[in-house]
Amino acid sequence: MPNRSEQKAKDSLNAASASLFSKHQFIGLEFDIGEQTDWLSLILKSDPQTFEFLVTPNVYHVILLESDQEAVSAYEDACWKVCDSKILSRLAYLQKLNLKVYPGADIVQDLLADHQAQELRFAIIGPDLSQVDMLRNRYPGVDLQHIPSGFMDRAAPDWEQALAAAEESEADIFLLCLSFPKQEYFAQDLRRRGNVAGIGLCVGASIDFLTDRQKRAPEWVRACGMEWAFRLLSNPKRMWRRYLWDGPKIIYIYLKYRWLNKSNAL
Repeated sequence: MPNRSEQKAKDSLNAASASLFSKHQFIGLEFDIGEQTDWLSLILKSDPQTFEFLVTPNVYHVILLESDQEAVSAYEDACWKVCDSKILSRLAYLQKLNLKVYPGADIVQDLLADHQAQELRFAIIGPDLSQVDMLRNRYPGVDLQHIPSGFMDRAAPDWEQALAAAEESEADIFLLCLSFPKQEYFAQDLRRRGNVAGIGLCVGASIDFLTDRQKRAPEWVRACGMEWAFRLLSNPKRMWRRYLWDGPKIIYIYLKYRWLNKSNAL
């Protein structure tokens, strides 16, 4: 549990963002809804006295959260939840909700391109050093620190080493790119240890897209909500289970919560 000063700092940060963002309950999650410019302003200008983090729910996250209580716990510790999925957005639209999609890859790209980023220090956990060097060349005015991580498991020695390195980095913004739900666990551990202040962004493959480690779908494909199909065709061996086996479960989850909401309204 946070102590009194930590809770006051979080309450202050929440109060500062309350006027910019609204919250909507949808399929078991409380989404934070705001304009992209407001999100950038919050991340770049906030000066939190504790560590708070942002998660970017997509279909895969929602499906796993139905059965993984450890992931649920990490999500509950997040300060903000920003929709990362056109599919979730379209399902929400059926209930007249506008989740205002802002994918993690776009958040990171917009942050690093903003001139205010040059006044801050970023720590990157997940990508390898060659990717961070590519970003340094692309954004020469931005202070980008690399925190070695590798394929670590929670509570393993290298996990503890990465946490300690992140705490020693004195970063303002932490880009956590360890894949879901590992990055959320890492953010949760940083927050609970209470040794660092700043904002963590759980943004998955965002750096892979920026450095062309993974090819991102063209803008028109993303606009159509078909990025999942592009990723499936680009890497069918790795992605077939996520998109063809697990993905359709989101329809059942959507219908379940819609029925529960109607039942509760009676």
